Amino acid sequence: MYPPGPIGVGEGDAGVTYSGVYVAAERERVMAALVEMRFTGYLGPQEGDWVLAVAGNPLGKVAGSKRRIDDVARDLAAELGVVTLAAEVDKDERLKLWAFDGDDAMPAYDSDPDGDEPGGMMLDDFGNPVMPAGGGGFVDVEMVAAALLSTFEVEDEEERLTELLAEDLGEDTNESERLTGILRVLGLPTWIVSSDSLPRRVPGGPDKHEVTRLGAGRTGVRGRLREALWKPVRPSPKKDD
Repeated sequence: MYPPGPIGVGEGDAGVTYSGVYVAAERERVMAALVEMRFTGYLGPQEGDWVLAVAGNPLGKVAGSKRRIDDVARDLAAELGVVTLAAEVDKDERLKLWAFDGDDAMPAYDSDPDGDEPGGMMLDDFGNPVMPAGGGGFVDVEMVAAALLSTFEVEDEEERLTELLAEDLGEDTNESERLTGILRVLGLPTWIVSSDSLPRRVPGGPDKHEVTRLGAGRTGVRGRLREALWKPVRPSPKKDD
């Protein structure tokens, strides 16, 4: 069995860390699929066509078969035959996006492509900078924006999405603000940026009774027991001699 990891989200003073997946399907179908995957996290209410599932272990494995949040989005899209969008924010300094339409993967986005490996910005054959996409490829942000707008059937005459994806963040801005703007363009709920408050009520989002907590695909006491069994034990800090 896969260890789901801690269900707490967020990183305190280090900057907010969270991840989740938006699914364009009925909540009951999403719940059944997440149970089958042994997902650990929180499932929000139905909001129009969308349901948001927030990962309990934002940057790690969140479901069986060592699935991370992008894997969950991919498998939900394929199994349910719907559109999904996975978002991951690391300490409010890095944003990753993955979108899927059934069996088709859209170009992925990474706001800090140099965060994993050393090296500068890559250029295309004409000397123009291109932005790496998830999975090791390189995709222009205009291509990412076009794919998202087409998949989500959204018009963006002012090219706001492209602007958001390409923007260099300053000292007074962060990735949660970028993600909020992107979600508004795509017509998705924005409360994921406050999901570090779970399991309490989410500011600007659902009340706690509207959110279902899953531990390795189980609800209630059984889910909490599974979570406790597989939660990694953190070593105690060393004491000064």
